[in-house]
Amino acid sequence: MDNECQDKNNIYEGIQKCFGSLQVVETVRQSKILLVGVGGVGSEVLKNLAFSGFVNIHLVDLDTISVSNLNRQFLFRSEDVGKWKAIVAKERIEKLCPWSQVSASVDNIRSRKFPLEFFKQFVAVICALDNHKARLYVNEVCAFAQIPMFETGSTGYQGQVIPILAGSTECYSCEPKPQQQNEQIPVCTIRHRPETVEHCIVWAMYLFDVLFGNLEDSNPLSDEKDYKISYLASDSVSNSETKKTDLDEDWENMTCKRIFHKFFIEDLQSIQELKKDTFLSLSTLKIPSKEQLNNCLLNVQQKYSIEELKKEEQNPHQSVWTSEKACEVFIFCLKQLLRKWKESQSILMFDENDTISLAFVTAASTLRAEAFGIVPKNSFDVRGAAGRIIPALSTTNAVIGGVVVFQLLRFLSGSPVKDLYNARLSQVPRPRPRHQDEAIISPEVIRSPVEECIICHRLILVSCDATKVTVMQFIEDGLKGQLKLDPFSVATDSGFIIYEAEQDDQAISTASSSKIDTQTIAQLQLEEQPLSVLDDSGVNYRAWIKHQCDVALTTELIFRE
Repeated sequence: MDNECQDKNNIYEGIQKCFGSLQVVETVRQSKILLVGVGGVGSEVLKNLAFSGFVNIHLVDLDTISVSNLNRQFLFRSEDVGKWKAIVAKERIEKLCPWSQVSASVDNIRSRKFPLEFFKQFVAVICALDNHKARLYVNEVCAFAQIPMFETGSTGYQGQVIPILAGSTECYSCEPKPQQQNEQIPVCTIRHRPETVEHCIVWAMYLFDVLFGNLEDSNPLSDEKDYKISYLASDSVSNSETKKTDLDEDWENMTCKRIFHKFFIEDLQSIQELKKDTFLSLSTLKIPSKEQLNNCLLNVQQKYSIEELKKEEQNPHQSVWTSEKACEVFIFCLKQLLRKWKESQSILMFDENDTISLAFVTAASTLRAEAFGIVPKNSFDVRGAAGRIIPALSTTNAVIGGVVVFQLLRFLSGSPVKDLYNARLSQVPRPRPRHQDEAIISPEVIRSPVEECIICHRLILVSCDATKVTVMQFIEDGLKGQLKLDPFSVATDSGFIIYEAEQDDQAISTASSSKIDTQTIAQLQLEEQPLSVLDDSGVNYRAWIKHQCDVALTTELIFRE
């Protein structure tokens, strides 16, 4: 295989035969592609890009490799665990395909380190993310840059490839994607970067399996097998010379301390250190202290009971637990489960209908959510969210990775994005043999943009020297003067209000109005990020300030209705 990989003269034969044109081959050679996300789908996409002859590929990914990635992300090996995905993928694909020139960035794609001009250097962007917010951002920045985006994703046996050119086709923001009650939760970012309480709940269920259940390679915490209760028990016995009664009395507290310290103190400290050198908008984690742990070990048996916890789980209006109560309930449930394990000496399975199991997951997810600044859920709601994990399948990733690169090749051969097809992969169990007319991959005609979509119809692109133009000039000369808009408010996505007109339209009302008059766009760090603009008539716009040295202020409304 290595000899075949290194024969550069053969890699373009398939493309030339498929499209019947040497021009397509030359276009592939010269095209620069941005791949955002090098996980399950992203690994397959990167491999297919390299073997299709794409020479210039840039990777952006901020995740590290975990053991659970190894069963479906073939570019990574066991010795790569803990390393950056983007760096390892770059090194491995360049070794596999020496003709490729891959560059990599270990950063959040939403970082201001990637200005609009960064995106404009690429012929197309392939989005292989599992994060909804990041997908929305990539969709929006591609719309401002006016370059095509190929959205990909996989969930179990289902997957999709959606070619997007905002203003010409339906974009990722056109169709709202609310979280469904039966939505299955991806596992890729659960360990290091949870963003929703569902991620925390799933993490807590994985922790239960690590300690008491069957430990599978797909578990994101599978590398923590040394903390499996059966191992901790044998280690305690082998290192103890005390009497059995003393051992039984101390073993629970010792085990609870080790587990809590590992997963709620030590691991969180490691995550905090890991993220310091990246461009994440991550505030300091709220990490429990050793003193809090020691206090929780006291009197939890007298303070809580199974009957009390059972009453709580049946009440949909119960209050969310505080971190202190979650810590105490976690220790209480852990001790109950330790005793249950000692009696049976067999694995324990998580059951959302079991009071102790449910309280354990509720407490663990609450501590996890509090640490990352996420609002937790009570035990009633946790039960509703339990059991919604879906495995990531390498076969689905491989199919989607192949389809998206073929769609990209069709685009580069001259097909407009609107003439391509959305591809849906949907597989359900069927009796064998399959009928010949059964289609696993279903093509869908790309729809036109939704009229209400802001991204497709109401974008404001501002070009200026951000170090010289003030925010007031942007408002008065740009929005009001050049576009004839009457802005009621302008704000960042983080909630910082740049401008807000008072009802009498005579003054500016902001928390720092003096800054608006004198400070430049660069001083307030407003350039190279999306802004929300609300017109006085109630029409919403999205704006992007592109920094260009020594360029006069110009504004344009793209995708005008």
